[in-house]
Order: sequence, then structure tokens, then C-alpha cells
Amino acid sequence: MSSVGFDDFSGPCSELALPPLFGGNILESELEQEVEFADTGLNGDTAEEEGAARLRELYRNKYHALQRRCKEIETVNEKLLNRLKNVRKITQRLKKERRYHLQWCSWWCYSVTAR
Repeated sequence: MSSVGFDDFSGPCSELALPPLFGGNILESELEQEVEFADTGLNGDTAEEEGAARLRELYRNKYHALQRRCKEIETVNEKLLNRLKNVRKITQRLKKERRYHLQWCSWWCYSVTAR
């Protein structure tokens, strides 16, 4: 039986690639997109209130970006846990098969040499 490397399991693992969290930060790229509000002159907002509104909008965008990132990480974790469970089942089955074949071979060798 040949050894199997981790690279041989390209099926579910290839779907797990995500962009780096802090390298080319996904959140910073989303935060750079600022929303410009047109000044209609109807509401008498001061510069301080506009700054606070812009800051709230930035925090809201950051919150939603973090929320999306958390959901992505949760789905990746679920996929990894399912893969781990499947590998454990496969390993247990292979151990049972190995045990059976060793017992059968030892019985067969004993019955052949006993004759």
C-alpha cells in the first residue's frame, strides 16, 4: 500500500482557500470605499454631525465586513470538521479491515502448516 500525501486530497480542501485576513486585508479594501452624500441644504447639519455620520457609516461597514468574514470562517471550519469526521471513519474502517486480514492470514498459515 503506497503512502498518501495531503496534496492528494484536492477535492474539498481546494474550496477552503480564503484571502488572508491581515495581509492584503479584505476589510481595509471595503472600508476605503466612502459614501459621498450630496448637500441638499435642507437639513442644517454641521460639519461635526456630518463627521459623526460618516464615522458611523464607516463603523457599520466595518461591522458588516467582519460579520461576512466570520461567516466565511465558520463555513470553512464546518467543512474541515466534516472532513476530519470522514477521515476518522475511513481510518477506523481500515483498521478493522487490517485486523480481519491479519487474523485470516494467521489462521490460514496455521491451517496450512498444521497439515
